[in-house]
Amino acid sequence: MDDNKLIYAIEERIGQPDLFTGRKEELSYFERWADEIPVKLSRSTALLSRRKKGKTALVERLYNIIYTKNGPLVPFYFEVKEGSKWIVDFALNFYASFISQYLGFKLRDVNLCRTIKSLDELNEIASKNGYKAVSDNIKLFKDALKDKDMVDTIWNNAQSAPHRIASVTGDYIVQIIDEFQFINSEIYWDMGRTRVANDLAGSYLSLAESKVAPMLVTGSWVSWLKNIIRGQLPGRFIETELNNLKEEEGLEAIYNYSIITGVPVSDDVALYLNKLVNSDPFYISAIIRSIYKDKDLTTVDGLIKTLDFELRRGSIYGTWMEYISRTLSTVNDKNAKKIVLFLSKNREKEWTRQEIIAKCNLPYDDREAENKLQMLLKGDLISEGSTSIRYKGMTDDIFYKVFRYKYEEEIDNFPLEKILDEEREKQLMEIESLQKEIKSLKGREKYYKGHILEYVLMKYLKFEQYKKENVMLKDKVYNPVQGAEFARYQEVKPYKVMLEGGREHEVDIWAKSYEEGKDLFIEVKSWERSISKSDTEKFVKTVEDMKTLGIKGYFIYYSLNGFEDDAKKYLNENGIMYADKKSWAIV
Repeated sequence: MDDNKLIYAIEERIGQPDLFTGRKEELSYFERWADEIPVKLSRSTALLSRRKKGKTALVERLYNIIYTKNGPLVPFYFEVKEGSKWIVDFALNFYASFISQYLGFKLRDVNLCRTIKSLDELNEIASKNGYKAVSDNIKLFKDALKDKDMVDTIWNNAQSAPHRIASVTGDYIVQIIDEFQFINSEIYWDMGRTRVANDLAGSYLSLAESKVAPMLVTGSWVSWLKNIIRGQLPGRFIETELNNLKEEEGLEAIYNYSIITGVPVSDDVALYLNKLVNSDPFYISAIIRSIYKDKDLTTVDGLIKTLDFELRRGSIYGTWMEYISRTLSTVNDKNAKKIVLFLSKNREKEWTRQEIIAKCNLPYDDREAENKLQMLLKGDLISEGSTSIRYKGMTDDIFYKVFRYKYEEEIDNFPLEKILDEEREKQLMEIESLQKEIKSLKGREKYYKGHILEYVLMKYLKFEQYKKENVMLKDKVYNPVQGAEFARYQEVKPYKVMLEGGREHEVDIWAKSYEEGKDLFIEVKSWERSISKSDTEKFVKTVEDMKTLGIKGYFIYYSLNGFEDDAKKYLNENGIMYADKKSWAIV
């Protein structure tokens, strides 16, 4: 869906909407999944990945897409937050959130989606607007609340409301429940909060099979949520894990974050950073937004120093320590740390319990080892293997470094200074290897797929060209237009325009100048073939239409692999500037 048309019914916590980068396949998958709910084909699904991988950003964007479509499917988003809660208070919050969002969708009221109204206010809104099924359901829930001791009845009325209202009204509802694993650890049966409802997830055993109100639950504690689903909700959920971005999406994210946050990143550092963090969106964001006082992402040395800060003191360190501290507090012994370090260091293969006992010299029998390993698995510090007795380390180089820096000196009495020297040497070797790979123009070009070339050019216009006094626009293009020159630009981003006949067009790059009439509009193609005359005819028509609308500026057609002769002739005849990798080099 066109982001310009998107209604942000709930505020997306990613911040600026443009920061949402990549995830095209995942978003497309869940859009199709949502579209199939009204034909009763979709099953409840669990989306799993550790914190800050992009789950919440994905489901919040999905919510806003569904809201914007304004079809038969009503979205409902609810986060199960950490912090102990009495089940009656939790049920009321869940129920009021649902009714508020349901009515907000029906009445096209964004404010109602973003606030939680009281039951009396919701009943008044529903009655006033003729939503009798909602009014009746609110009355039923208020009746249940009269006896606070009937906690089962209260919770049953709350959690079944989406299914019941959908069944009565003929609507379809998607229940997006974020951080679902906490439903078994943060909710208490009694007001004094002494009896945790550690099987509350199991109350969804029947509702998870609803075809009119299926569930999309997420979890940042992957193994914990898997255990809940497989133990208390067997066969009810399809499990899907959110992996890192694709390589090209990772590069796209680096350039996009750089442009939006105003943090310069050189092209070489972008490639190295993407490789070092394996296109992980959280690590990319953490390094670009790092508070390291000497952060410089235009040099290799600056990248390594920033990464080192993040691994030992920054937000990457802080996020992983949430997992590590929570888990190790329940398995508080040196041997548990030894297991994690051993498996992380040797993460290329699986290890049986007996092999782990022997390699780590553990004072455990098989049962004790299994208990320890299961605790570490639940805390997402290790991964499950292909059988019940096999385990493996997290396939995450960054996690290994964080854990190694923190604990190896304690475990093996190996000095931190030597550990740091080893890891920095490895990083430099990785970068050296990548440098050889991209040394030639041909080697570099393979990275400029999709929108990445656009970001490279946008970054140049945003951060670099104005610093180079001797660089002229006429030296970058063919067929330069009289008076055309680079300028200082307020912002650089894509430009969408509605042309005559209702035809919408997006120009890949709009560099908005501080000086009137000096904006740059650049169409960018990274195709493997050269641009043909028919391609240029479409662009010239678009330029003419934009000028008719009074849009002023300079127009450039950029093709990585050049233009056919008749295409060049046509652009020359029509006074259009054009460029390729020879005139406007990307290296």
